[in-house]
Amino acid sequence: NPLSSVGPGSYVLWQNIINSYQLWKKRKKELKDGIVQLVKYNIVGVINTLVDFLVYQLLTYLGMKYAIAQCISYSCGILNSYFFNSRWTFKRDSGRSKKEFIYFVAVNLVSMGLSVLLLKVCYDILHIDSNLISKAIVTPIVMLVNFFGSKLFVFKK
Repeated sequence: NPLSSVGPGSYVLWQNIINSYQLWKKRKKELKDGIVQLVKYNIVGVINTLVDFLVYQLLTYLGMKYAIAQCISYSCGILNSYFFNSRWTFKRDSGRSKKEFIYFVAVNLVSMGLSVLLLKVCYDILHIDSNLISKAIVTPIVMLVNFFGSKLFVFKK
């Protein structure tokens, strides 16, 4: 052992340095994995958001009330989101359960409720007349709430 010729204090110091380095490497990998996960989640989210935007715009163009249109358009992405996020983003190839799906739906229902509430604020309080602008304001907020809900409650390891 190359450290046997130094005093016991030096050995402990080197062990602490080695342990700190190993912990730093582990935390760095976890951070990188978390960033990759967030990027994947956003890719899936962009696809879901495009569907949501298009369906919402079509339904409101056809005269549907914004709250009903939002519920329908938001629901269009739920199954797609679950499929891709469970298999690709959060890498759950096996072990999916009814409980996990129920949690997923619950997180999405909370997000949908939040989106309807925020749209109401945009239309009725801020008096934003554009469906597109209101939706563009609400979507990033709801996307973050949904990501952390999925990560912390649905697909937790």
